Amino acid sequence: MLSIWKRLGICLAASMAVATANADSNPQPVEPTQSRVRPYAMEHSKQWTFRTPAGRTFEVTVALPAQPAPAGGYPVMYVLDPRTSFATLTETARNHEWMFGPTVVVGVGYASEAEGSNRGFDMTPPGTDPAKLPKILPGGWGAVGGAEEFASFLLGDVRKAVAAEVSIDPHRQALFGHSLGGLFTLYVMFTRPQSFDTYIAGSPSIWWSDKVLLRELPRFQAALQKGDVEPRLLITVGGLEDRTNPEERRLLEMMKVPLEPDLAQFADMVGNARRLTTTLRDQHKVAVELVEFAGETHNSVIPAYLARGARFTLSRWYP
Repeated sequence: MLSIWKRLGICLAASMAVATANADSNPQPVEPTQSRVRPYAMEHSKQWTFRTPAGRTFEVTVALPAQPAPAGGYPVMYVLDPRTSFATLTETARNHEWMFGPTVVVGVGYASEAEGSNRGFDMTPPGTDPAKLPKILPGGWGAVGGAEEFASFLLGDVRKAVAAEVSIDPHRQALFGHSLGGLFTLYVMFTRPQSFDTYIAGSPSIWWSDKVLLRELPRFQAALQKGDVEPRLLITVGGLEDRTNPEERRLLEMMKVPLEPDLAQFADMVGNARRLTTTLRDQHKVAVELVEFAGETHNSVIPAYLARGARFTLSRWYP
């Protein structure tokens, strides 16, 4: 593989040659002024719809890199909530491809808005007590506590389908999730740490149901003591997530959600992220990093968490 400096030299030389050739002439148009309008589609990507035995429908989107697969197969980044994250993570991975190496990105989400309403079930741990959830949704939270079922689907059907489509390196796998997706990411790490070598938990909802997630720490510690797993974890959070900011307040008012007690103070996103990082680092000796993005809210931090998570992951896969 060419070094980055050689590649830059080739690109610069080509650019200079084009500039010289066009110095005395203007480029001629090759398309009519009004070109055909067409739907946008991401290159080198494909999508499947999965129907589970229970009748659930999921949508899985796969983006392939430009470079051929390494000898051991492509590493894979799995990302939850792909409607807000898949395209950003894919373009980030492709931007890094020449500096690190090729990576497959897989988005796992929902085939319809109706299915998307089950997100609170899929992303939350068993043992969730609805009585311990804030009463902020007019219709309630619906079914909750289905992370076991969703994890089995992700690690079973989805992985098999991806491996059947493209050469995959089973030893270089990462899971990305934000908010409830970050909670699910931590749940998978605590209960199945061998499933991925890298976990990226963006603004994880550690507060959920009186921190029911933390009940899994003894199980996680037992797996670590066996010495078979060494997961690497990045936790990120927006610096403004410790209080309700103006744009979130407008949204809550539109949704007619009570503003008191303050939801941001209840969730304590920044404080919970700091405390969990300290616990995992000091008590469980996990390779964990915490990044707080100053000036970012729970929503605006998503591109930052994906960008930092991609580099955090790739730096280990392609040192």
